[in-house]
Amino acid sequence: MKKYTIILLSAFVLLLMACSKKSDTNGSNTPLVFSSLNASDSTMVVNGLITLIANASGDGLSYHWTASYGSFVGSGTSVKWTVCHADKFVITCEVQDANGNSVSKQRTISVHE
Repeated sequence: MKKYTIILLSAFVLLLMACSKKSDTNGSNTPLVFSSLNASDSTMVVNGLITLIANASGDGLSYHWTASYGSFVGSGTSVKWTVCHADKFVITCEVQDANGNSVSKQRTISVHE
């Protein structure tokens, strides 16, 4: 009888361990929220500089900036962007968290002579 009690108790402990919620391996549990992508202006002159700021929250964030044309200065949450000719340009910021989740936002900037 003692043998069956030990086996049942061991099975019960194993069952409890198998059903327990596992914590994140990297300790992160803050959801990725990309609240806004702001530009210092919506228009600029050719070869001017415009500042772009990404407002996001989450764990271990990284920022990837792209544009339909032009060049970026800086990295991270705030960058400056310039372009050498007039037109409308789309700037995209993709934010990725430590868990591989990503969200992107875009801004259109009009550039004139």
